[in-house]
This record gives sequence, structure tokens and C-alpha cells, in this order.
Amino acid sequence: MTDMTPAPSAGRHGQLAEVWGDVISRPQLGKAMIIGAVLSVAAYFIALQLITPLAATPAIGKALAMLAGIVASVVGGAICARIFPPKRVVVEQLAAGSTWLTEVLEQLEQDGGPIGRVQDLPPVVAEEMRQVGLYEIFRNHESERGPDRPGV
Repeated sequence: MTDMTPAPSAGRHGQLAEVWGDVISRPQLGKAMIIGAVLSVAAYFIALQLITPLAATPAIGKALAMLAGIVASVVGGAICARIFPPKRVVVEQLAAGSTWLTEVLEQLEQDGGPIGRVQDLPPVVAEEMRQVGLYEIFRNHESERGPDRPGV
């Protein structure tokens, strides 16, 4: 069994925890919950005082006040998303000489036929592939295939 107790983080965000597969700061989560609760409850009671006297029945007034509270809750979520930035750091690096990329390209050819030539790509696509580090991989794969293999 794994220990679900989060360890204190030495980072500037304080104690971090994992909730639903995402990393969160526990103090910021508490603040976000308070902000959301205050906004939604305040909107509910304000709407209850303003809308209920104008509604056809008290039940409709309460329903509209609840809707105002729900909208305020969503607004609170948007505010908290701006106040508290994500804690996730995504790092993507391809190991030099990765054979799995070649295997993936070969599997693509087996499943879907020839993948074409990089020289035939529009310049915009080729530049995007260079930016993400895929152009050289496809070019190397193409040169390893040789002119007699399909897809060239």
C-alpha cells in the first residue's frame, strides 16, 4: 500500500499534494475554496434578496438565486485560476539514439502504408517539425529506408 500523505515541499508554494492526478498547493487550495465559497454564498443571498420579491413564486426566486450562486462559483473558479498559477512542470526531452522512434515510424508504415517524404512537406509543416524536433527523425528514417523501399 502506498503512503498517501503528501510530503512538505521545499518550493515557494508550500506543501504540495496530488488530487485527481494533478499537483496542487494545499494552502492555495484552501484559499481557493474560501474564495469560491464566499463568492457563491454571497451571490446566492444577494440574489435571494433581490430576485425573490420580483419572481412569480418564491420557489422560482430561490431557484434563480441558486443559479446565481452557481454562476458565482464558476466565476470564483476563473478568478482562482488567474490568481494561482499551475504547479506542473512539463519537460520533454528525446534521448539521443532512441530506437523507439524508429520503431514507431516502422509501425506507422506497416499499419497505414508509406508515410511520404519530408521533402514533399509544405515549408510551414517542415518548420513546425523542426521546432519540435521531429524533422531530423523523419529525415533519418527516410534515408535509412533507401530508395527501393515503399514510401520514398
